Amino acid sequence: MSMPIPTYRQIRRLPGWLAWTDYELLRTLVSHQNLTSDAPIVEIGVHFGKSLIPLAGFSAQRCLYAIDIFGDQHQNIDRSGYGELEGFLANLDRFGVPRNRVFVDQRLSSEGQPGDIIGRVGRVGLFHIDGGHHYDAVVSDLDLAVATCTDDAVIVIDDVFRPEWPEVSEAVFRHPALREHGFQAFAIGYNKTYFCKQAFVAGYQSVLRDNDALAGHLSKTHRIQDRTLLVYQKYPLPEWPVWRFANWALALWQPGLYDRIAPLSGWLKPRLKRLAGKPVPGPDPEQHGAIDASPLDVRAGDSSAARPT
Repeated sequence: MSMPIPTYRQIRRLPGWLAWTDYELLRTLVSHQNLTSDAPIVEIGVHFGKSLIPLAGFSAQRCLYAIDIFGDQHQNIDRSGYGELEGFLANLDRFGVPRNRVFVDQRLSSEGQPGDIIGRVGRVGLFHIDGGHHYDAVVSDLDLAVATCTDDAVIVIDDVFRPEWPEVSEAVFRHPALREHGFQAFAIGYNKTYFCKQAFVAGYQSVLRDNDALAGHLSKTHRIQDRTLLVYQKYPLPEWPVWRFANWALALWQPGLYDRIAPLSGWLKPRLKRLAGKPVPGPDPEQHGAIDASPLDVRAGDSSAARPT
């Protein structure tokens, strides 16, 4: 019997970091995988289970492999998160995750070998990297992920592009592991980036586009050469008016309420601009297409323009 799927409101109360956008992206992708695969899920950097527990709920009876140093914090050289084994196990019990579904590997992920994972649970369908945030740790985790994943696997990496952890981005884009094994980014969530092999990009992006709950949170569709990237993130700017900050905060902290009032916001905004005597732009010809961008030619547009077709 499958465990109940925890709601985001329930998960949000746990220590750790998981935005609603990434919760919903993970739910959509794992649910899609469940239709054709029972490949296990691996997470590096479990903390108290804030992401692994919903992954357990999304994934029916798929096996889970959890890697974390937990209380051995003398090995956490970049102080990128404190976990606790007893607290994690208590949370598994609290949310109805059978302990025999989860293999706990308490050590540095760099000490693990691909055979340890494959021998215990088999090749991996989703690999979530959220462990050490320094360069060597991320490189080691990338090597472990690409060596253990199935062809249709999704690799999820935490804090890519985040300025507080520049070594994560440097490792992801400088180290050749993802590129040499054919993985490319297909979606960016609040603070997680999603990779798969090229043959599966269209399928995964299609199920994300079909998710009505995510549609209002898609800030842009970005084209990089011949590839398309779905971006479910926007950073607030100091030039934003107060109402736009409020709108951004509402989407982040109260996504359900945001989705209910978003249609009203779209109706109200141009009318307020007209009352203020400001020009109201006409229909954006790029509204249902990609926003072209390259390192030398970036066209900026309204971040709310692109929506799933």
